[in-house]
Amino acid sequence: MRDFFFYLKSWLFFKHLAIALICLVFVLWGLIKLLDNYTQHGETADVPDFNGIPISELEDFVKDKNVRYSIIDSLYDAKQKTGIVIKQDPEAKTLVKHNRIIYLYVTSSQAPQIAMPKLIDRSERQALFMIENYDLKIGRITEVPGNCKGCVLKQLNNGKEIAPGMLVKKGSKIDLYIGKREVEYEPIEIDDLK
Repeated sequence: MRDFFFYLKSWLFFKHLAIALICLVFVLWGLIKLLDNYTQHGETADVPDFNGIPISELEDFVKDKNVRYSIIDSLYDAKQKTGIVIKQDPEAKTLVKHNRIIYLYVTSSQAPQIAMPKLIDRSERQALFMIENYDLKIGRITEVPGNCKGCVLKQLNNGKEIAPGMLVKKGSKIDLYIGKREVEYEPIEIDDLK
């Protein structure tokens, strides 16, 4: 044990310690430079605005932009053309590292299917409200004789009656047959009023 403490005070120990510290500094400095080069530290690119770009033109669009893209989801929007970018992450004009992947959402060519709501026996106003809430479109409304005034008697899609719960495409037109009560009046004679 005494030799060990004697060695710690010797010139040979300090020489080895200095060599180890110098080597450690050079290794850390080299590692930091390697990481800077690998991660392209300080080099950034502006994220371009992909909104409205058709899928077929994406390859040409990103050629000189220093970013890559990946389509991760398709969303249905009846108001948009199919096959165009409608959302991106990260947003346009954001600074990112070179060759960063930009995640894109495009419009779907097919509308998703939803379960048809039960409109029968509801008032016309309720039925119209439900059609809009389910992202369906209001078609033709026809009044027919029935036992209730203003109630939905039939719901149709493409001219065929559709039962509640059946699958229809979002944005489909729904035609309604609304009941109207025919009121019959008995003629009143003037003598009865006196």
